[in-house]
Amino acid sequence: MAGIDSLKDTAIGESAAKYWEKTIKDMNNVDESFANARDLGQTRLNYSRLTAVGKIANFDKVDIYKTSVASPRGQLRISMMTSSDNEKVLDLSKYEKYLDNLKQQLDPVGYAKEQLEKRKEEAKKNDLEYTAPGMRIEVYTTNRQGKQILVADSAAEEGSDELIAMNQMLNGEYNVQGRGDYYIKVSRADDNTSTDEVPYALQIQMGDTFKNDYVAMEQDSDDTKNKKESKIPLTGTSGNLSAVNALQIQAARYQATAQMLADGYMNLANLTYKKNSKF
Repeated sequence: MAGIDSLKDTAIGESAAKYWEKTIKDMNNVDESFANARDLGQTRLNYSRLTAVGKIANFDKVDIYKTSVASPRGQLRISMMTSSDNEKVLDLSKYEKYLDNLKQQLDPVGYAKEQLEKRKEEAKKNDLEYTAPGMRIEVYTTNRQGKQILVADSAAEEGSDELIAMNQMLNGEYNVQGRGDYYIKVSRADDNTSTDEVPYALQIQMGDTFKNDYVAMEQDSDDTKNKKESKIPLTGTSGNLSAVNALQIQAARYQATAQMLADGYMNLANLTYKKNSKF
């Protein structure tokens, strides 16, 4: 819990904005879907900053959040940082800045060459590899038919529209075109085989300033508490059949119908054979 609290404090920082906090219940993996996405609230230009503080664990592999973009124009920023309970971060930024200034004065040519090489190396990575290594973010919008469309993915191929859009979001340079719902999916990267618990802070903002700080603290799902992954829940959180269970019931009905038709055909074939038989 200490890791979660320190992560929240680091993500929020010091701000004069009004602070609002709520708790949101995590979903079991089997129920994690766009329909059950946790609503973080509205994203408005220079008005609100949304933060979700949660964790990816052995029995909690995916988290899906939703925000409604209320401003028709503006640049969207999505960022994420991770930590572990036993992680202690030492801030050396002031010391590094002092060293950079010293290098620049004593060896300007060497300093310029060093900075060029550093920029080349940084260009090969996306920002998520620095702030949340081993993690993946996918961002979806909703089309007119109500279907979720992938628009940004930190694990997309180099040069793809999805990776370009993701890097724009991470840098706060993604231009929003119209109001609408955005879904943010958080998970481990495909090549991350660790099962260690990963606390994270996900942040969404439009513009450079904000008047209201909205923080959502995630509560453990039943799977995480029980340390056992649900397979076929009888109902979803709203009391309705979950999507997985509904599909399984539908498949069983199709199978039963197919079997009934097959049995009917065999009975009809037998009756026809007996009617036409001379024996």
